[in-house]
Amino acid sequence: MYAIYYFIVLNIIYAGDCKMEKTKKEYVLVNIAEELVRKKARELMADYDICKCEKCFLDVCAIVLNQSDAMYYTTEKGKLLQLLEATDYQFKTDLVVMILQAMKSVKENPKH
Repeated sequence: MYAIYYFIVLNIIYAGDCKMEKTKKEYVLVNIAEELVRKKARELMADYDICKCEKCFLDVCAIVLNQSDAMYYTTEKGKLLQLLEATDYQFKTDLVVMILQAMKSVKENPKH
């Protein structure tokens, strides 16, 4: 299943290269790890007995992002490649573990 998904994503990426060359390119600087951490932290915090205020949420995210590798992209092609890497089972598992540890730390030492 993963191989099929990988093949589809690569076809989208490389098929789009021809179109991208003909149109105006827009560049951005985004850390996709931040987007993934925010999404997963919201999901996990909803399921646990922890303060869900914005301060605690951002503290959890900051702790995790300071421990993890950045995953920056500047183009749509780069975004797809980073998302493909983020589908790795080990990456997902490591992310959940880091978020749960950060939640424990924030719960034990809230900053408000």
